[in-house]
Amino acid sequence: MAKMNEELGDLLKDPEQFISRLTIMHKQRQRLSSFDLNEPQKKLLEVLKTSNRVIILKARQMGISTLVRGWHFWQTYMASQPKQYAVISHTRDSAEELHRMEKTFYDNLPVQLRRPLSKSSSRTLTFEDSGATVRTHTASGKGGTRSFAMNSVHLSEFAFYENQEETMATVMAAVGEGQIIIESTPNTPGDKFHELVEGAMKGENGWTLVFFPWYSHAAYAVEEIPGWYIPTAVEKKVQEDLQITTQQLCWRKKQLKTLGQEKFIREYPATIEEAFRSSGVQFFDPVAMDKIDPVDMGSHEHRQYAPPQPGEAYVLGVDVGSGLGKKTDFSAITVVSGSTRQPVYHFISNTTPPSKLAEVIVGVWTRYHQPKVIVESNGNGHWVLHKLKELKVKGLYKDDKGKPFRTTVGTRPLLFQAIKEVVDSGIIMKLDRHVLEELKTIVYIKDKPQAAKRKNDDVTVSMALCYYLLERMPLMVSHSVKRAMMEKHIAAMKAKKSTRMLPWNVRGGNKTGGY
Repeated sequence: MAKMNEELGDLLKDPEQFISRLTIMHKQRQRLSSFDLNEPQKKLLEVLKTSNRVIILKARQMGISTLVRGWHFWQTYMASQPKQYAVISHTRDSAEELHRMEKTFYDNLPVQLRRPLSKSSSRTLTFEDSGATVRTHTASGKGGTRSFAMNSVHLSEFAFYENQEETMATVMAAVGEGQIIIESTPNTPGDKFHELVEGAMKGENGWTLVFFPWYSHAAYAVEEIPGWYIPTAVEKKVQEDLQITTQQLCWRKKQLKTLGQEKFIREYPATIEEAFRSSGVQFFDPVAMDKIDPVDMGSHEHRQYAPPQPGEAYVLGVDVGSGLGKKTDFSAITVVSGSTRQPVYHFISNTTPPSKLAEVIVGVWTRYHQPKVIVESNGNGHWVLHKLKELKVKGLYKDDKGKPFRTTVGTRPLLFQAIKEVVDSGIIMKLDRHVLEELKTIVYIKDKPQAAKRKNDDVTVSMALCYYLLERMPLMVSHSVKRAMMEKHIAAMKAKKSTRMLPWNVRGGNKTGGY
């Protein structure tokens, strides 16, 4: 018995041992599980032992808030007097979820460790013998702890508070010299959270900064690398820069395909700079853009890089404009080769009404072997799709629900990610000069890729639609054949770069893109 009591005493004194004996609800498995600390959690625990001002910038779902709740629970459990520990969250639902963690901790303690509570409510746990309390609050404009004196406060997902400045002022007054722990994924560049992170980086504000990039979490890796996955040159550079495994690189690829570039970076940053990337940053990799050879094809509506090739399969993407002559509203048609992934044709016009655009599409569709067609159905796109059906155009894109493509908050990131992957990978060797300049004007505005002010993105969207469709189509040639064709094509392009000529003969022979 004496030995057991001694072992229990040692357990209680060591926060890591105590927390590792707690029980949590495993989110992925949806069942109770022992609290096995991962490496980021262990690293954070060491910081919490020595610093009273801790700010944590993290990727999503790394168990950081769970660890901090475990730390507070241990402190409350070990207190010999009525100390107060609080957690503040940005929403009521998340606050309730955090309190459920503490209830789960207590309810599943070993019998010999379970001490009686004097209060157990929807937001409070108080131990009967010491009066020590752990309490949950929801952030609001008036602050969550104005009427309390606290020994320690945990601010969860602080970057998403409506009034970060006032909450911080209230918490600082309530805690005094006690411990304040801020943890959050990034949200808005320039906000109070960003300001605190920058101050901590420079050593100016007395806060200890802990940053957990996505690749620091062992769970963010695939178990097996699928046969289809071949890292691109850009991905290999990412792997080298971050010193990550191919399993991690493949996991990153899957997330990018699902979330899109901007959302992935916001929720799974790899660097502090990336986490707070501000508006105006170029969307496409500048180094990759500089390697694309600009071709002067004039201002023709029809711009053909290559005539249709026998046996080749193509895809056709359409962004529909109003046709009213506006300088920032064009209709654009792009045709892309299925084997080389190169654009072979553009139609660009701001004076072609939707009624005439459908006829233009039919002409291009017929010329390029009746390819699969994807039309953005927003706005005038609905009318164009209706007309194409009347004109008996086959192979119109439909999603799993039988609907045409529509740009939404959910699909736009995937659309732009599809073209970004191709451009940044160096696959595109040559582009019409005006099209290349348009791609260079696509920047991040509030974390979303958009055309810069007074610029347009119509050709970019028509190209992106093509690459989006290609990702979702059955392979038209085998991997090995397609790779061989691609390598042959790239080699040919590199050989011709020094001559600054078009990659294919242009109809009419004038090398200006006349059609």
